[in-house]
Amino acid sequence: MSKFDYNKLIDNEAALQSRSIFWEPEIYQDELKQIFNRCWLFLGHDSQIPEAGDFLRTYMGEDDVIVVRGEDGEVRAFLNACSHRGNKVCHAEWGKTKAFTCSYHGWAYDNMGELAAVPLEEAIYDNLDRSKLGLVPVARVQNYKGMIFGTFAEEGPDLEEYLGDMKYYLDVVLDASPEGMELIGTPFRVEIRGNWKLPVENAIGDGYHVAWAHAGAMRVVGTIGQGRGESVLGIGKDNTGFDDSGQMQVAIPPHTVLSTLDGQSG
Repeated sequence: MSKFDYNKLIDNEAALQSRSIFWEPEIYQDELKQIFNRCWLFLGHDSQIPEAGDFLRTYMGEDDVIVVRGEDGEVRAFLNACSHRGNKVCHAEWGKTKAFTCSYHGWAYDNMGELAAVPLEEAIYDNLDRSKLGLVPVARVQNYKGMIFGTFAEEGPDLEEYLGDMKYYLDVVLDASPEGMELIGTPFRVEIRGNWKLPVENAIGDGYHVAWAHAGAMRVVGTIGQGRGESVLGIGKDNTGFDDSGQMQVAIPPHTVLSTLDGQSG
């Protein structure tokens, strides 16, 4: 039970929030339990692991996770920890493999998470039941138009129900190309020393700073579409798409996507 009364940390009338939400360790621990351990989290895209044996590594909260397409074609996610002593079984960020092998004792797991090999098994262990010693799976993994999500929660809404109205905003991009989306190259990652809510608030919740902090970029963006009656900020399902050249017809600014689509500002 948290010691915090979260209702007292937010003053809706004054539009203020306590800064402790960004640095208080116990609040962060509550978030790990109530958000990252329960919600559907984005893991990757189908195009990153198109073939059997393809894998990528990511995090669900603070948990290191392997997302892999098994020999049967199914996408699964597992904790990156050997069931023997908890050592990592995968150190690469992405790749292709038939097995994940622990560098400590050599236990090996196939790309469907099953324990496949144990060195000196007969000499050391008496009737080892491999079926109970596979990699620990993420409870549920589901796909929305190529986007792979996972949740540790065994019960609760499925992915589409969880996404709710957010599907509209995803569809603006995901439905833009009739051939679907594809990740080209490797993901761009930035590691910051800060609370996870800071970049989320800046990129999604704070469109107010764009004209000032990104003034140079906005001057360039403002010229796109001029003379053709197009508005870069007029994003919607009917004016976002691709042509045969592969170029996107209307650029989507990284900020204010939600507020723009709602016809709002700020």
